[in-house]
Amino acid sequence: MLYIRFIRMKRPTLLSILLLACVAPGLAGCKDNQRQDTVIASVANPSHKYRASIILRQYYVDGKFDTSPTTYVLLDKDAGSAMYENGMEFTDSQVIIKPTQCGPLSLKWTDENALRITCEKCGLALSAVGPHPRAMNTVRIDYEGFPEMSSWETAPRGN
Repeated sequence: MLYIRFIRMKRPTLLSILLLACVAPGLAGCKDNQRQDTVIASVANPSHKYRASIILRQYYVDGKFDTSPTTYVLLDKDAGSAMYENGMEFTDSQVIIKPTQCGPLSLKWTDENALRITCEKCGLALSAVGPHPRAMNTVRIDYEGFPEMSSWETAPRGN
């Protein structure tokens, strides 16, 4: 109704201009939240005390999502399912690792207090992941599939 009224007006009022300025970004595809999160995997330990999740975060830049998303592997107290609002800060979660340029990851609880993070077709060395704790709370964390060297590194040459 206001939109039709705005078009028929010969001289738009300040209120009409402000209304159009507020509505136009939504119609043009702009987002209030400049991040898009996708839950890739989420699995609870056998007693449902903890939940590990993999979140893929893409940033909205220049009208499109970037092609280099960031992966978050998180540890939380289990609430029955992965409970992450799109674009939220992970203030209640513990970030296990936050790799970029990493192959697909998978999670598996090998027992009540042991989590295995596996990098499938990984070209990223564990040393290049950044901080990667071996334990959080009472949970032991094992890493599998990460090569000794990242795919872009060259091996040292012998003399």
